Amino acid sequence: MSPEEIITGALDRYERPLISYAKEITGDLESARDAVQETFLRLSRQDVAKLEPRLRPWLFLVCRNCALDHRRKILKFSADPIEDNDQASDDPAPDIRVIANEEGNRLRELVAGLPLQQRELVKLKFEAGLSYREMAEALKTSVSTVGVQLHEAMLTLRRQWNRGTTETAAS
Repeated sequence: MSPEEIITGALDRYERPLISYAKEITGDLESARDAVQETFLRLSRQDVAKLEPRLRPWLFLVCRNCALDHRRKILKFSADPIEDNDQASDDPAPDIRVIANEEGNRLRELVAGLPLQQRELVKLKFEAGLSYREMAEALKTSVSTVGVQLHEAMLTLRRQWNRGTTETAAS
């Protein structure tokens, strides 16, 4: 494959997960898109053939760094970042969509309440589909640290989910 084909394939495959990941960091859709654009610009300056075997973790690492840069700019110039919460549902039945939407919103709120590092791991694992090794490479940490922090995040989410379910059932 030519470098252009590799970059085009990476853009097709990873643009949406990278935007979602960057938006979690920046809190702003436009800044997330800018971070992803910068990521692919940096990719175009690399020897793509050498990067290809480890392309996915490289993209998430660079995207994370670009998003953190954009986040710093947002926090410096604005105390109130803009949120874009457009949601689309493929569920066929309206009642199922309502339930799924409520549970999805609740889960998103719980994930948003996690510390940034745990939130990043949850997004990388469940939205981007990265392996523990790829997450460790992207975050420049050890696989065991990723495992421990992701486990702690999942325990926190489970406790908070169950607490909310118990409170709803008692009402």
